[in-house]
Amino acid sequence: MSADPAGFSFFRWGQVGVGLLEAPLEGVLGWEGLSEKERALFQGLPVYRQPEWLRGRRVCKQVARELLGLECAPHHVEVLPDPQGGPRLHVLEDARPLEVSLAHARGLSVAAVAPRGRVGVDVEPEAPIPERLWHLFLTPAERVRCEREAGLASRLWLLKEALYKALRPSSPLPLRALEPELGEGVLRLRQPVAQEFAFTFLARSNHLLALVCS
Repeated sequence: MSADPAGFSFFRWGQVGVGLLEAPLEGVLGWEGLSEKERALFQGLPVYRQPEWLRGRRVCKQVARELLGLECAPHHVEVLPDPQGGPRLHVLEDARPLEVSLAHARGLSVAAVAPRGRVGVDVEPEAPIPERLWHLFLTPAERVRCEREAGLASRLWLLKEALYKALRPSSPLPLRALEPELGEGVLRLRQPVAQEFAFTFLARSNHLLALVCS
C-alpha cells in the first residue's frame, strides 16, 4: 500500500478529512498494509465484495495519514467494525477510535474521518432519482417540494444516507423519519432525532457527495 495511492485526492472540510480514490473494481488491489485483524475480516468476505472493501480501507488509511500527519506504517492504522457493524478507525498508538464514514460508487470510493464528533458521507453518480423511488425516503411534504425543484430529490437522498451513517441508530430507522430543516450550511433534525449537523454538497468526477458532521 503506497504512501500516495494513484488516483487518490485529499481535502479538508473544517475538522473533517475527506479522501477520494478513483480506481477500477476490476483487477487486484494488494492487501499489503492490512493488519492481522483486517486480513481475517477480508478473508471472511464473499469474493465479489473484496475489491470494494479493500479500496475503502485503502482510502480510509490514507485520509487518516493526511489528516493526522501520521508517519506510521499503514497496518498500524486499522478500520474495524464496532458492535453495530459500522466502521471505526483505530491508530495503534492511540486507544481512542476515530469517527469514519465510507461510501462507494462504481470506480470511486470516499472516506471521511473526524477526530471528534460524528461524520457521515455518501456519494452517487450525478443523475436524477426516479420518481417511483421517492416514497422510500421522502415525506409527503418533501415530495411536493421535489416536484417543484429539480435535483432536490437526489440531494435529499444523499443527505439522508449520510445522516443515517453519522447517527448510527441502534435500531433501524426509515429514511423518511429523517426530515432535515436546511439552513445555510446547517441542518436541524426534527423528532424523533432532534440534532444539528453541518452539511455540504460537493461535485467530484461526475459524482455528487454529501457530507455531514456534528
